[in-house]
Amino acid sequence: MSTTESVIDASASESKSAVVRPVFPRRARVLIVDDLAENRLLLGLYCDRFGLAHESAENGREAVEAAQSGRFDVILMDILMPGMNGVDATRAIRALPGPICAVPIIAVTTAAEPGAVRLYLASGMNGVVPKPINASRLAETLSATFAQARRDAQPNRRKAAARRAANA
Repeated sequence: MSTTESVIDASASESKSAVVRPVFPRRARVLIVDDLAENRLLLGLYCDRFGLAHESAENGREAVEAAQSGRFDVILMDILMPGMNGVDATRAIRALPGPICAVPIIAVTTAAEPGAVRLYLASGMNGVVPKPINASRLAETLSATFAQARRDAQPNRRKAAARRAANA
């Protein structure tokens, strides 16, 4: 198998009407990580279609550096990249200090067989979207990831509100 993955074939066969339009958080920012420019472009077009701001990185090392800024709400991570692959980049992001380590990471890969998916989830990824990309599947996965992040944040918001009320 090649160290690069392509999603270009998928875009030609999908119609705009096939795209599910779930509601995403306002001002959500996505980091797109893929070593192939055409894949970054296609994922960026999908993010534009979904109303999501996005930036891109070409490899795992750039992804870790970008993640350290704390400005991303989700990362779309290719797996098979030269240098630092997506699994190693995910592990490095999970080792970062503070809330940055909890940013949701979704694998975007041709290697999506069950054993590989278990490896990605065990490395700290939150989900997997197989290539070639299906826009509806991508939208559903992003929507579910944002919803889970909101649910995970709820107990922390309640605790913070209770602390503020107790200190008032």
